Amino acid sequence: MDSSTASAIDNIYKETKNFLIIGLTGRTGSGCTTAAKILSSAEINVPGEGYEGLTANELKKHRIIKRYIDGSGWQPFYKVEVSCVITYHLSILSVRAFSTYLTNFFHDFSRQEIVEASRVFHAVRKKVIKLNLNYGVLASSQVLDWFDLYLKELPVITNKLRVVLGGANFTRLYQKTGDNIRASARADVSGFIAGEIFNFPKHINFIIKVVRAKTKLEGLPCRIVIDAIRSPYEAFFLKRRYANFYLFSINTTDVERRRSLREFRKFSIEVIAEIDAKEYPSKLSGAERFIAQNMQECIENSDVHIHNSKGSEFNHNDLVSQLAWYVTLMARPGIIMPTSLENCMQIAYTAKQNSGCISRQVGAVVTDESYSIKSVGWNSTPQGQTPCILRSAEDLLLGLNKDDYSDYEQRDPKFRAALGNKFSKIIAKSGRGDRNLSFCFKGIQNEIEGEKNQVHTRSLHAEENAFMQISKHGGQKLSGGVLFTTASPCELCAKKAYQLGLKKIVYIDPYPGIATDHILSAGYRRPELELFRGAVGRAFYQLYQPLMPYKDEVELVFDLGVYHDPKRPSKNFLLNENFKLSERNEFLESELVRLNTILNGGSAL
Repeated sequence: MDSSTASAIDNIYKETKNFLIIGLTGRTGSGCTTAAKILSSAEINVPGEGYEGLTANELKKHRIIKRYIDGSGWQPFYKVEVSCVITYHLSILSVRAFSTYLTNFFHDFSRQEIVEASRVFHAVRKKVIKLNLNYGVLASSQVLDWFDLYLKELPVITNKLRVVLGGANFTRLYQKTGDNIRASARADVSGFIAGEIFNFPKHINFIIKVVRAKTKLEGLPCRIVIDAIRSPYEAFFLKRRYANFYLFSINTTDVERRRSLREFRKFSIEVIAEIDAKEYPSKLSGAERFIAQNMQECIENSDVHIHNSKGSEFNHNDLVSQLAWYVTLMARPGIIMPTSLENCMQIAYTAKQNSGCISRQVGAVVTDESYSIKSVGWNSTPQGQTPCILRSAEDLLLGLNKDDYSDYEQRDPKFRAALGNKFSKIIAKSGRGDRNLSFCFKGIQNEIEGEKNQVHTRSLHAEENAFMQISKHGGQKLSGGVLFTTASPCELCAKKAYQLGLKKIVYIDPYPGIATDHILSAGYRRPELELFRGAVGRAFYQLYQPLMPYKDEVELVFDLGVYHDPKRPSKNFLLNENFKLSERNEFLESELVRLNTILNGGSAL
């Protein structure tokens, strides 16, 4: 092995191997805590045979991943618990302020219970207040103090408070306090301050800097897992600061998630319903968009989707294998190729960018049973109509670009009044700035009717658009095929998939409406629903794009070079200054004789 070229390759990958950041997101009960525990373990046992459902080629890829981890050695991640950010903000409150906040939140708590909860913070309150005087300024003399606080002391305090309050009350308190911090940068103040919307991710970023500074002092790799990203703006902030930050969504079926919450966390049905409403709100408006948890958008915006099948408490082979797969690709991009599912979903993910819908962009792909792509679709208006994002309420109200608008929109007095009520003041004051005043016809019409009718949407759904592209261009057999969608199919699209005889629906959004329970659960030709696992978007390219052709890397690392017949001098012979002119001439004459022999049909050895 040529040590110089091998070392050059190692140095190229050193930065990616030694500085990795994973943010975990997912619904409560989906497995984020388990995933963080696996990543932060001192050892990781990647199963030799992978897990159930791997194809022959995927098993080969899995074994390459296992060989890489076993050969290079596992480097555990430092676990950053987002709940400790909340604990930090609670601990800087005075004893009176904390007691008042808790009393207002839990009206039925006794004074003794409030005092007991407050005592939990006594061990760290002085240290936190002292360090808080210099918060944001990472002096080298305080690196270890900050590290111990965030990664050792605050986790202990957080768990003590969980025990004192009880699991359900703790979850309620921390969800509300997290919202307050996102709104105002204070644990006990809920009023919205626009300038503080990135306070939460900035705090996480400060912890990342603390961990990195500590590992630099000790000369260790810096690998960080953040256990609970619950706002898309937190992920947005971190993605734009770290090239090697990836958002992993940990998903499981809703049935398994609820079972886990009931059996392991002992949550009641009422508490689970409360958590679901908090994490998956039906509609967010105004300041709530920046404050509330929004797991749907977090999952949609994830770089990597992990399917946690919720095996036994001691057997997480599929979860371990998937985490090992993508950690390896973060450290060593392009070591294997994508799966068939990833290739198809990446095309659907790319296609959704074509959507002109201003509410939600969705992409879909239909393949045969061998994952050969037959059609692509996205949610948008019928061909020939102008997508909503390119239309303007200003144009409609002023009678401009009339071909872009229906007769109903131009003539119906109730619709024009509703549209004018929403946009006229903005148009009159020229207050729209640099934004086009796009509007959603369905939303305005439903406001007029006081309904939530999906029939008023101008767009075709991505899935039905993909189905119709096939019939539009001559049709072909789809029975036994597969539908990929970046969301999850609604009842109407689920019925169409069923009618077409598709055998499988692969989807990203793990919590669909009643399409699963109502449409896809009856009959004897039911399509199989499969949660997508894999990388999409920018991660697809970053993880699977090799630094150089793998052939070249292997040759450089192991100094394989180009084979030369030992009986024949290399072409470099001519450039070697150590050889005499007579020796070069002799070599050239012998080459001339060999070439003439070949031209005359002979054999040249």
